[in-house]
Amino acid sequence: MLEALRNASKSWVMKIILGALALTFVLFFGTDFGGGGGHGGGGGSPNSVLEVGEQNFTVHQIGREFNQEVQQVSQRTGQRLDTQTAINIGLLDRTIARLASQSLFDQAAQNFGVAASTSAAADAIRSLPQFQDAAGRFSRAQFEATLQHQGLSEADFVNQVQLDLLRSQYIGTIQNAITAPVILRDAIHGRRAERRIADIVTIPAGAISSAPDPDEAQLGAFYQEYRDSFETPEFRSATVASLDAETLAKSIVIPSEDIEDAYQSRINDFQVPETRDVMQASLLSREDAERALALIRAGKSLAEAAEEVSGLPLVDMGTVGRGDIALSELADAAFALSLGQISDPVESSLGWHLIEVSNITPGRTIPFTEARDGIREELAREESIDRIFDVLNDVEDGLAAGSTIDAVARDSNMTTLRLDGIARNGQLEGSAADSEPALPTELVSRLFEMQKTDATEVIESQAGGFSILRLDRIDAPRIPELSEVHNIAVDAWKDDQLRSIADDTAGKIAERAKTGESLEALASEFGGRFERSPAFDRTGEGATVPLDLINPLFEAAEGDVISLPVAAGAAVGKLIGIEAADPNDPQREELARAISGQIANDLVTQLSDALQDDIPVDIDREALESAFTGQ
Repeated sequence: MLEALRNASKSWVMKIILGALALTFVLFFGTDFGGGGGHGGGGGSPNSVLEVGEQNFTVHQIGREFNQEVQQVSQRTGQRLDTQTAINIGLLDRTIARLASQSLFDQAAQNFGVAASTSAAADAIRSLPQFQDAAGRFSRAQFEATLQHQGLSEADFVNQVQLDLLRSQYIGTIQNAITAPVILRDAIHGRRAERRIADIVTIPAGAISSAPDPDEAQLGAFYQEYRDSFETPEFRSATVASLDAETLAKSIVIPSEDIEDAYQSRINDFQVPETRDVMQASLLSREDAERALALIRAGKSLAEAAEEVSGLPLVDMGTVGRGDIALSELADAAFALSLGQISDPVESSLGWHLIEVSNITPGRTIPFTEARDGIREELAREESIDRIFDVLNDVEDGLAAGSTIDAVARDSNMTTLRLDGIARNGQLEGSAADSEPALPTELVSRLFEMQKTDATEVIESQAGGFSILRLDRIDAPRIPELSEVHNIAVDAWKDDQLRSIADDTAGKIAERAKTGESLEALASEFGGRFERSPAFDRTGEGATVPLDLINPLFEAAEGDVISLPVAAGAAVGKLIGIEAADPNDPQREELARAISGQIANDLVTQLSDALQDDIPVDIDREALESAFTGQ
């Protein structure tokens, strides 16, 4: 949990400061990293496998970061990666590169004299949503409980945030100094923003004919040809027991005296300030203000007097507290008035004013009876954060001692769910294609990583809870007999026939269109749908053109005719016009910023290479390979 929290912290800090966290993920591989094995005399810890200048990383530290990389990729892809696959696709290299690059920049920034204060780090931490309560306020109890559970001191965490801040200052100077060359920006923009117009005829499958049911010989031959496409996915059955802090909080009883003590100690939080409905007339001079005030005393309203003297309408400041009024002179005047009273002329940096108060809502102290439920819920949430760590420890101890998932779930009041046949996409066997996944992606990924039935794993969630996952059964993928999928196969055969007819029809239309016949007339003759598309670009966003046609139309010359199968059947397109990119398009500047970021990223990579001349980087590859592959 803390690793996700720490990464969220770093991501947030860097995003707020520069929006350039990606610049720290510089890949070193392909450059010289010491000897590629052993430690190049750096004098580091004997347990270290990565040495960056004066900083050493152990297998445990790298493994923790590597596991997080694997989890993030698994969540994005929906498929849990095993260790060897993750190494093969470069996730271990990326983890080492990230840690090495961050350490390089941290040390270089400190050597360069860059500093980040403890107070700046504290401000950043207080703004992290992970440490805020339901009201959006920093919760020290939540902060301390999280660090305690993960075995980190507050000083360690603050130090990490300080490093993030100074690193962002150090590499941010590069990004801020880079401007994309105009000729490069214009060349890329010219290609991206070019737009094209086409005449399109679509032939939806089944629109011009119907397909009869196949006979047994036709269906059998079709099934044999495409039998692999009827393969069922791997299904797994599992038992899941879960507990989250919000659910636990509902079962926690807070003594009445604790609630009252909390109310008394935070009594200032329950003060509701006085508010007033305020109208303001703005005038150019004291003389104008005096004239308007005389008209009011003669019987005119504030609005009438202001209109006559200045011609300006009143400003309705709405219902405001004293602190809501930016100018202290106006605030003091507004909150000194009685109901319905109009102030004497008030001078501010914006001119002269007359103020009227039309409604006053007195301030009050929210009584204990009204605040009690909210305080109880807040105290229960805080206590649940402490308790859930204890419950998690008890669960892990119970499982380690041989207790079953059912026993520890019962003893810990966890919610138990049994799933019979769940696929990698999280859907249960037999569910509709658009049904909601039965489990969160992370749990499904972990389930499909497990290799032995009856294996049990405890997974913490970023929301502050945890789940126990047990693999009960594995049903391997299989190709069913035709009799099992007879109706599905019949529908697939019919669909194939209709698509073939639509494709043949589109080919005939294209051949005649190439001789000069109108696509609109041909669409009417063959039962297709004709349209002249609005201008579209290479991305196809917002286009009415079938997406399969977009690339071919951008490769075509004006007047060319193309025909091809599309998702709904088949289509014919004729390129009618080409619109060059608009040189005044504001997207050019957005593109320039993106190119500048890429150039800055390249420069940061070069900087990391140069820094290795002063700050050596050495990897013990042999120890890493042995640790992560067991070989």
